[in-house]
Amino acid sequence: MNTAVMGLQWGDEGKGKVIDYLSGRFDVVVRFQGGHNAGHTIYYRDRKVILHLIPSGIFSTDTLSVIGNNVVVNPIQLVREIREIQQLGLDPGQLVISSHAPLILPFHQELDIIFEESRYTKIGTTRRGIGPAYEDLAGRRSLFIRDLLMDKKTFSAKVIRLNTYYNQVIQGLGGDPIDPESFIDDYLAAGEFLKPYVKNTPYLLHRLAAEGKSFLFEGAQGTLLDINFGTYPFVTSSNTTVGGIFTGTGLSHKALDRVVGISKAYTTRVGSGPFPSELTGEPGDALRQAGREFGSTTGRPRRVGWLDLVALRYAVMINGVDELFLTKLDVLDDLPVIQMVTRYQTDHSTEPVFDPHMESISQVNPVMTPFDGWQQKTSDLTTYPDLPPAARRYVEFIEEYLKIPVRSISVGGARHQTIDR
Repeated sequence: MNTAVMGLQWGDEGKGKVIDYLSGRFDVVVRFQGGHNAGHTIYYRDRKVILHLIPSGIFSTDTLSVIGNNVVVNPIQLVREIREIQQLGLDPGQLVISSHAPLILPFHQELDIIFEESRYTKIGTTRRGIGPAYEDLAGRRSLFIRDLLMDKKTFSAKVIRLNTYYNQVIQGLGGDPIDPESFIDDYLAAGEFLKPYVKNTPYLLHRLAAEGKSFLFEGAQGTLLDINFGTYPFVTSSNTTVGGIFTGTGLSHKALDRVVGISKAYTTRVGSGPFPSELTGEPGDALRQAGREFGSTTGRPRRVGWLDLVALRYAVMINGVDELFLTKLDVLDDLPVIQMVTRYQTDHSTEPVFDPHMESISQVNPVMTPFDGWQQKTSDLTTYPDLPPAARRYVEFIEEYLKIPVRSISVGGARHQTIDR
């Protein structure tokens, strides 16, 4: 069955490991949105590898890995990533890049930095130009991967026109102008390097679907960062939810059979924004260290908190999730008591309703349900009955609350540290 892997929290749920774990069962893995603000961590031959643009299926040698048309691409970063894959002894010949993927250009990154500094409330962006590149797409100004394959005169004319426009904005906000001659040759060289991988992906994907090939769809970030359904304005600039699959690939809804939602056994968030179940002080520091919760892209410490089932049920609803893949259960191994958020309390009611609007979500008080911890190592366990009874009660309460099965449980970063039920 064609399957989507959807992050159900504020990103960092472990999608890289899950895609790597599942990808060998599929013919094609398609990354459908986001940019190199993503960081999907995979352990390949006991080596930690962080992928920012290349789909996590690249480690399955018989699987085609496709970067879709709604992924914004910094070509310099992508070339660097391909070379890193080659240094691992892998052949990236199974990689395909959409010719219609929008480019991130140096002035996008400068704008990202300036806009973030000028906001009265900091969003916490990665400052890599993702948002301004998506703004260009919506504003009908984008340059695309296919533009990199043009002759220098044509490409330069397009770049200089856009660069001149944005230099006025940059200088108006107190920044230093960008010289287009400082990057045009590097971008064209990157285009020459990437040329063998570039294809018209909507036609390619439809042909593969007609041939009966199986698809695994990989997104970046998580549901609660979706531009439409997340905790706006503290969100990313693309659709991280199930609808992004179709706009990011050109395939229709008929191409999707199953949605697997990914959630940690607790909750994390990077950057600013509301976080009802957040743990601060010593308890937060302890959970952060146990889970090694530091951004794979930025290195920033992640905010941590208890599992928020109200938010999780909202994400399940938005994406039509069929089953859950629960990650990092082992991080909770040493805790004597574990909490879960099961309701929100406001001045007017106590309801299990997640309203992502900033003014609503920032005013709720989470109502916790406590669970006994299992205080037993789980990272070496391989079957569900092997889990301690308290751990099984924790998992089964999640199932009962969400009304969907927990099919797989991750108890470590390696591919084999996964329990299927």
